[in-house]
Amino acid sequence: MKTKPFLLFLLLFHAIGCLTAGAAERPNVILIMVDDMGFSDLGYHGGEIDTPNLDALAKGGVRFSQFYNSGRCCPTRATLMTGLHPHEVGIGHMTQPPNNNRGKDRPPAYQGYLNRQCVTIAEALEGHDYATLMAGKWHLGNNARDRWPLQRGFEKYFGCISGATRFFHPISPRDMTLGNEQLANPKSTTDEAFYTTDAFTDYAIRFLKEEHAAKKKRPAFLYLAYTAPHWPLQAFEDDVAKYRGKYKIGWDKLRQQRLKRQIASGLIREDWPLSPRTPGIPDWDSLSEDKQDEMDLKMSVYAAMIDRVDQNVGKLVAHLKESKTFDNTLIFFLADNGGCQEGGMFGRGNFYDIEKRNQEHSNSYGEAWANASNTPFRLYKHFVHEGGAATPFFMHWPKGIRAGKDWYRQPAQLIDVMPTILDVAGADYPKTYKGNDVLPIDGISLRPSFDGKPLNRQGPFFVEHENNAFVRDGKWKLVGRGVSAASGVVPAKWELYDIEKDRTETNNLAASHPDKLKELAEQWNVWAKRAKVYPKNKGASNAIALPNPPQVKGRPFTITAEIEHAKPKGVVISHGGVQFGYALYFTKGKPAFCMRNKGELTELVAKKKVEGRVTVSASLDDETITLSVNGKEVARRESPGLFLGQPVIGMYLGEDFKDPVGQYKVPNKFNGKIHSHKVNVTSP
Repeated sequence: MKTKPFLLFLLLFHAIGCLTAGAAERPNVILIMVDDMGFSDLGYHGGEIDTPNLDALAKGGVRFSQFYNSGRCCPTRATLMTGLHPHEVGIGHMTQPPNNNRGKDRPPAYQGYLNRQCVTIAEALEGHDYATLMAGKWHLGNNARDRWPLQRGFEKYFGCISGATRFFHPISPRDMTLGNEQLANPKSTTDEAFYTTDAFTDYAIRFLKEEHAAKKKRPAFLYLAYTAPHWPLQAFEDDVAKYRGKYKIGWDKLRQQRLKRQIASGLIREDWPLSPRTPGIPDWDSLSEDKQDEMDLKMSVYAAMIDRVDQNVGKLVAHLKESKTFDNTLIFFLADNGGCQEGGMFGRGNFYDIEKRNQEHSNSYGEAWANASNTPFRLYKHFVHEGGAATPFFMHWPKGIRAGKDWYRQPAQLIDVMPTILDVAGADYPKTYKGNDVLPIDGISLRPSFDGKPLNRQGPFFVEHENNAFVRDGKWKLVGRGVSAASGVVPAKWELYDIEKDRTETNNLAASHPDKLKELAEQWNVWAKRAKVYPKNKGASNAIALPNPPQVKGRPFTITAEIEHAKPKGVVISHGGVQFGYALYFTKGKPAFCMRNKGELTELVAKKKVEGRVTVSASLDDETITLSVNGKEVARRESPGLFLGQPVIGMYLGEDFKDPVGQYKVPNKFNGKIHSHKVNVTSP
């Protein structure tokens, strides 16, 4: 049977039309991530921080009420960029810090940089006529150039290869990089001082303009990864001034105000109780006026950093509108983890001296404010309860997404971002890449949510980070703190919550629903084996950092421990790591003390062994370091000076297992009993 010419014409016209429509749909994609921001900090999430640009994008697109990251910066980035679980791609714990071989001789799942059994979104878009651009924090491989963005699929890059860079004055090894070249003194991109948040945005816009000028007429994928509001907390003074005094209401009233707005917006249900204030957080009114003023300043600097991010998002949107690409640009936005409690209850670092503040490496706002940032949830960054792993998340695309009047209620997770991007880009996920087999991904495309339709996920999703883990399946969430220990799963630490009735995780149903707990726990075990959670990093530990570590920067201090063993060896107390840190330990039965001040190692070892039950102490001041046993001095040497920076890694009792302070190997556990310990710090 012959096809009539007119009918053939119609068929060809229809086919060409379909191809044209598919090509026209392919949007520009901009993936925006912020660093260490709490669940309630943005305006549309209940916060008082001024974020009109992000609020408008969220309300003009699809805003998820339940979206999960991986509870920490680099594991989140690993999954975001690859669609795979962090252990599968080599970042089961953390990335290697600059000039440090952490991860060497450990299981491949914990090597500390992206492996070649995965592809980044940029690599997956190769061959699909997309420009691949990045500005901001990489944090997925540092110590060899083949781990950097340009070697993982990106055509252009400006930002920090590592994390935790200073905002006004980035310095080596946490400096700025353009392409593959590190910049010793990056120039400001504005008429103000150099500031990373501004620079990341301006380079992103520059890359987009260069792509437009090249007239290649291809869509762009831009990954814009801000470091704000991660410590060190540093902001422009006019931004800080907007918030100064607003936080003198204190953290409890701030939580109540944010919760009220969350309920009014429909984000949080009124019948979900506000999680209790974390034990140890003091009542605001118990603080002196001077301390209240200091804490108000810290929160004001933090708020100013988020405000500046929003200003820059507004600048980016203005460029998209000016270039007439806004309507066909799909914008994603999320945070890498919840509010950050690092730095003790009240934070760390100098805030009043502006010049010194902006030279700090790790000043932070502390646990009390982080608790408020994560309203209404409990716990923080590093944990995977809602306070650590729940993030604001929205997608905005005028040509492809119908603005939702209400929140999109179905849960989703990082593993779903890559499938969504590949879906709208018309790209397939590869099975191989440059001769290497690529692991399959678990996520699903979020395209149904564009029209408010169900996702139809066929099973649960999972997370594990630093001995913390969860399973989310429909309304059920199985979660544990310290549950996925290095030695194996600790079933007694699993908690079970009905998220529909109790998203603030205040009513543990583990005892009343043992069958559901067992079912989900078994699913997690199967996933953990496939995702290569075990065997764990040889340096992993079940230890939990002691709360409120002493603030030793610039202060004399004495560390004391009463221990007992016939032949003592190992680390009794450690605080910090290879940059700033100290440890009280035993080597060959002899008491010893070591410290790292800006990386420089100083050690003091007694001449004689000790045995039995003894009290050992070490003191540091401007002039000397001394080591004593039972109150009698047994060693002394000249002091290298007081600490120039506060140790970032927490204080651990009975071991050192992360970045070793001393020349000993880690993990290094104490073999005896510790009866008591204390650190006395002299007030400045």
